[in-house]
Amino acid sequence: MRAVILAAGEGKRMRAHFQEPKPLIPLLGIPLIERNIRTLNKAGIREFVVITGKYDKEIKEYLGDGSQLGVSVTYVYNADWEQGNGVSVHAFRQLCRPGERFLLLMADHLFQEELVKEFIREADRLEEGEILLAADNRLNDVFDLEECTKVRAEGGRALELGKQLKEFQAVDCGLFVGSESLLGALSEAIHAGKHTLSDGVNILCGERKVKLFFVSGRWIDVDDPPSFKEAEKMLLSGLIPAKDGFISRTINRKFSLRLTKKLAYTRITPNQVTALSFLISLGSSLSFAFGSPIAGGLLAQISSIVDGVDGEIARLKFQKSNYGGLFDSILDRYADFLIIAGMAVAWFAEASSPYALAISALALTGLPMSMLVKEKFHALTGKQYISEEYDGFFHYIPMNRDGRLFLVFLGGLFNLIGPALAILAVLTHLQTIYRLIRIRKFMME
Repeated sequence: MRAVILAAGEGKRMRAHFQEPKPLIPLLGIPLIERNIRTLNKAGIREFVVITGKYDKEIKEYLGDGSQLGVSVTYVYNADWEQGNGVSVHAFRQLCRPGERFLLLMADHLFQEELVKEFIREADRLEEGEILLAADNRLNDVFDLEECTKVRAEGGRALELGKQLKEFQAVDCGLFVGSESLLGALSEAIHAGKHTLSDGVNILCGERKVKLFFVSGRWIDVDDPPSFKEAEKMLLSGLIPAKDGFISRTINRKFSLRLTKKLAYTRITPNQVTALSFLISLGSSLSFAFGSPIAGGLLAQISSIVDGVDGEIARLKFQKSNYGGLFDSILDRYADFLIIAGMAVAWFAEASSPYALAISALALTGLPMSMLVKEKFHALTGKQYISEEYDGFFHYIPMNRDGRLFLVFLGGLFNLIGPALAILAVLTHLQTIYRLIRIRKFMME
């Protein structure tokens, strides 16, 4: 399936606040139209047709043939772009293939990746002549409801679209699966002097040919500065993975997402952030070893927070890579070793006890076990290891990396290095043994 992206308009409300044409305004470091292309590409779309108008030259210069994004981009210029978005969609008729179904969206409407995937799957159920419209019936959660195109619906089909509807059950999300029937309806509407996309869709509504897909994921129309800020919030909140530990979810992300928001507009890469986190961990290790436990604890916690930023930037800016994941994992293991080694040096210098060495050794050997279990589980089953699902009551004991480094932070802050290492030594091994027992049934099924 090809995707048709409308990028012909002037975008007056945004133009007053940004220098770039609206489709090229960077949202967290990625222009709106590029963010859409990359999201759709991850959902399996490889061919794009961009309908241009006011900023034809600028958009073509930026996107080119799409090869730098790993896709194919062709263009249709709509000289009559000022008449309405229906005219821009209608311009696609010159490239539309016989019997083709195509994904249709606006350059300034953003969608979560999973929402797009579910929408495309639903398109397989369309009958001949039908089109599919993504609609949101969670009206209390819709941002700027007044400005949305309303949908009067019945039985999973649209009866009428319009911004001024008094009675409506959903709003138009700006995502369609169109066909020749839509282009034909637009021809009829334009001939009658009606030029919006809704005018053409309403003709099909009268024929009961507009099927609705009620979305469950998040989306937004980036139409003005307030919606731009809301789009930032939507994208940032979507960066939190389900596998997050308790400390990461409740403490670390509150700081890391703010850092990510700032760094997204720079050229810093995820691997550079990974290296920075490692260097902070090295500083923590040296602080502990040279008798500054408070600094050591603080740096360990800062390292933990920064460690979340690399993944956030990778997901946010479509820079996720297998090597990046490996690089992060290896440096995390080295960082953990160095921090615990620094604590062990400090404790042994104070206590001069063989027990200090023994407990420190147990802590060192227990540290990598959490990640080892998760990665091995994923490699063997293809499933992510979700603590809430597999860890039982141990889910409430924060012994993932975020939890371990938080314990290091507390141990340094209160100068309780020995007790902190002892707790790490006991709980990391207990967690590993418990996981081996508990997940046996999941892996034997």
